[in-house]
Amino acid sequence: MIDSHIHIGQYKEEYYAYDKLFDIVFSNGKVDKIVYCSTSSCITNVDYKFVYKEIEAVSKHYPANIATPLLWFIPDYINQGIKIEKAINELNYGGFKLHPWGNTWNFENDIKQMKVLHEIFDYADKRKMSILIHTGESGTDSPNRFECFFGEYKNAKIILAHCRPASETIKIMEKYPNVFGDSSFAPSERIIEVKNAGFGERLIFGSDFPITYYFNKKSGIGMREQYDKDIEIGCL
Repeated sequence: MIDSHIHIGQYKEEYYAYDKLFDIVFSNGKVDKIVYCSTSSCITNVDYKFVYKEIEAVSKHYPANIATPLLWFIPDYINQGIKIEKAINELNYGGFKLHPWGNTWNFENDIKQMKVLHEIFDYADKRKMSILIHTGESGTDSPNRFECFFGEYKNAKIILAHCRPASETIKIMEKYPNVFGDSSFAPSERIIEVKNAGFGERLIFGSDFPITYYFNKKSGIGMREQYDKDIEIGCL
């Protein structure tokens, strides 16, 4: 079983080291492969070198076919001179992550951002790679935020993380067969809504761990217990 949505790194005031997290995930007994990226990508003015070192450290202990990293590309990397193909090859990334709520994407009015997004989608399209996109209800992270790329790059596997809102996610899935959703940090009723719309086969399991733990830890739940719950909900 694959958990397609795991995080490591800095999240608000907490830092989640990969070794402890991956031990919890793989000792669960149900997951034998993960896809992960670093929430350190949301640190203000983060230098790519910082994230690079995090992913590099993981790669020394977990091969990419067991723990597959995603290149979480942020607009600041454009000015840092980060090149898509070079970055992918250096750390054997298996796909991309875009987060229009955690990072300031203004590609509609920014030529440089539009160009790099075309590069990302084109790269994924030619290699049939995945692009995980955060979705939410803020408007800036609506499921249709990057829709202008979905139809043009039909071989790229677009995954709308969280399926938020479910109604808008379903509309996008109806229009584009290369668009999928994931169950990460989604209540059971949202998962059921997507399945009842006929898209159960295009719903991918993802937990969003340890972000789920971060928001529930005040209840006294332990990290292992939280991941057990994440598995239970995601497998509905």
